[in-house]
Amino acid sequence: MIEISQTIETDVLVVGAGIAGLSCAIEAKSQGLSPLLISKSQVGAGASYFPLKATLGIQVSGGVADYAYFQQDIERVAQGMANPKIIKAYVEESAQAIALLKRIGFKPWKRNDERPACFAKYSRPIFLINQWRDAAKQARKILEEKAIAFYENATLLFIARAENQVQGAVFAVNISGEFRYIFCKTSQLILATGGIAGLYKNNLYPQDVIGSSHFLAKQAGAALTNLEFIQFIPAFVKPKYKVLFGEHTLKYVIKVTDIRGENLFSELSEQAFKQMMQERSSYAPFSVDFDCVRFDLRIMQHLLENPQEKGVYLHYSPALYEDKEEFYRVYLSWLEQDIGIHLCRDRVAIAPFAHSCNGGVVIDEFAQTAVKGLFAVGEVSSCIEGANRLGGNSVGGSLVFAKRAIRRILQNLSQERPLVCCSEMIKQAETYFASLDKPNGDRMLSASEVLKTVRELMAAFANVYRSEANLIMLLEELVLLETKFMPLVHHLHQGIEIYHSLKTAQLVVEAMLARKMSLGAHYRED
Repeated sequence: MIEISQTIETDVLVVGAGIAGLSCAIEAKSQGLSPLLISKSQVGAGASYFPLKATLGIQVSGGVADYAYFQQDIERVAQGMANPKIIKAYVEESAQAIALLKRIGFKPWKRNDERPACFAKYSRPIFLINQWRDAAKQARKILEEKAIAFYENATLLFIARAENQVQGAVFAVNISGEFRYIFCKTSQLILATGGIAGLYKNNLYPQDVIGSSHFLAKQAGAALTNLEFIQFIPAFVKPKYKVLFGEHTLKYVIKVTDIRGENLFSELSEQAFKQMMQERSSYAPFSVDFDCVRFDLRIMQHLLENPQEKGVYLHYSPALYEDKEEFYRVYLSWLEQDIGIHLCRDRVAIAPFAHSCNGGVVIDEFAQTAVKGLFAVGEVSSCIEGANRLGGNSVGGSLVFAKRAIRRILQNLSQERPLVCCSEMIKQAETYFASLDKPNGDRMLSASEVLKTVRELMAAFANVYRSEANLIMLLEELVLLETKFMPLVHHLHQGIEIYHSLKTAQLVVEAMLARKMSLGAHYRED
């Protein structure tokens, strides 16, 4: 039985301490609010602090003359799957929002070259950040200096609402090995909890970001959309695992083979193979909008048919290391000096990794959901993205809509706050937790086993290559897993949170089944 032993109160509860959450907390404080920040792990440990690359880019508007072109770029790749009002807000405010990065501990600088961002037709300013550990340390120092209250090792478990208004939330916190369940009374809650790529075995997330809050948002009355549009990008599985791959090096690949050295594209002429690789080197995320989509699909088909193989092998021309363009020099130097990989010397293998999520919680142009007082900022939201998204827009979206969310929260708080009695909301939460009791479940099925199974199933059957038969089978397996799992028995070992992640995984597969047409980041072979 879950017992809520403590009640606290705050102007705004921010869930997540990556770039989105920190930006929301700092902006809230600067506007005279008293925010409370909670994080599943340490401050600065979100997906935005886990890029495993030399730098991370943020694309911003090039000024008023660029507004129309930028909007066109975003809407073209979104293919009708994004809200024009949200796009307009980003286009007009992204350049100014960059200043928030300095306020949370980063030192951004503008990239010198004019190369357009991934999928972009027009070039515009791109700011870069790095030094993730130093930035995280600085973020913690800033929180302490500004007297912003925060809990680490804290997990959101329930959102309380009444009459379509947020009333508070329940979170579990581990303090020196002691678990406490706390009710936070608030009318304003910001989810900044990251996307759903952590539901996959191969992902480029920290291990604690597992998509649980998507289900919580839906349970509270928010809508979800575009969950099927997950961006998969190649990443290393050998000689090092979970290291971001530089797709621009693909144009120097002369052969792709399986573990035995057999050519996976033997039917292509040398010229046709070269042309495919040249095109595929121009962007990172998988997309059905290019002829070279066969590259990604062939890799995933091979891995589906040969589950014992972890990836496919790339064979490079030495000409790669003769290319003196800055983009290559910076990446190859970082890859060898910081990671210890040399693409010609080492035997390198890649596989599709879940990376960014284009869909999520539906928000308006102020990041508010259909539930008053419930906001979603960053990758947890369905923001400016759609079927695809431009490179460099993700972090920028976090900055713009952090500022916009606080503007709307100030407006909400200027009105009467219809908060009901805490005891009623605590009873609501405890009733929900009691409903998770499953006396006929399998007590021996641990939470970690459930998450491991979800990730393996999603990686196999909801990856780049999707079919209706596989998705139906996958959904049935996930539902069966739910009937066996006993969240309350394992509540001290993430049982409730992982149950929520399992429910989110089901929603993702349902979205993939509903989208019959291949579009952008979503492919259906049937």
